[in-house]
Amino acid sequence: MLPSMTSWELVNRIHSVLGGRPKDAMYEGILTGSDDDTVTGILVANEPSVEAVRSAIATGKNCILCREHPFYLFGEYLAVGLADALADDPVLNAKRKLIEDHHLLIIRLASLWDTARPKWFSSALARELGWQPEAGSPGDQSTAVYCNISKTTLSKLADKTSERLKAKMLRMVGDPDQPISRVAVVHGFSYPTLVLSHTLKDPAVECIITGGTPEVDHCTTYIRDAITAGRKISLVQVGYEKSDHPGVVELAEWLKSILPGMPIDVQPAPSELCWFA
Repeated sequence: MLPSMTSWELVNRIHSVLGGRPKDAMYEGILTGSDDDTVTGILVANEPSVEAVRSAIATGKNCILCREHPFYLFGEYLAVGLADALADDPVLNAKRKLIEDHHLLIIRLASLWDTARPKWFSSALARELGWQPEAGSPGDQSTAVYCNISKTTLSKLADKTSERLKAKMLRMVGDPDQPISRVAVVHGFSYPTLVLSHTLKDPAVECIITGGTPEVDHCTTYIRDAITAGRKISLVQVGYEKSDHPGVVELAEWLKSILPGMPIDVQPAPSELCWFA
């Protein structure tokens, strides 16, 4: 029997297990629809893209539970002035109309997930790659997980990663022949001061595998400088969506365990973006 649950009750059920949302988290919670709308099915997706919206509609799911924002807002720092700038944007408005016409609920709970279980998505990525992540230290809120792996080279590691994730657009920094037996795995984006420098505190780490690094913040330069300074380290970027999708799959399974009877699907892994020049 399908459980009867409003969007507000759904959010509170999740909060009862994971804890409350951080008070300073912006652009999260119930973003479209109303608190008292009945949830008839859930599509779990990383990005609530138009593709995900259409998938939810086609499969009879009226709720999308996601990490990202449907209208391209991230958080306070990266969204300053963005909502006003996009007010008349035709892409955003067409997407909003599609969501409203089909009375879709979109619930974003990224900060809640990351605060309650900061290593959730990185651990899922490591397991998808065939590795067992080490248990983190109590109170460790970093997203990185660490794995000892069978000795290989950067080139062979990249080939294996590409095969397992079906990712063809990998980017690498380092010596292709570098021996590797210990890796740090970080889902999503990695920044030098917040993430990459933290992983290098483990002197045995020889490779960092992550979703992506923003060039503007000198992430690849940071790794190149570390190599030039004598650190035997390399960086593999698998793609932002590719790095988060294993976590989305595991999240959906977790939701099924706390919402028995609720129809729950996972948005298939999106196709990679390709640049032509």
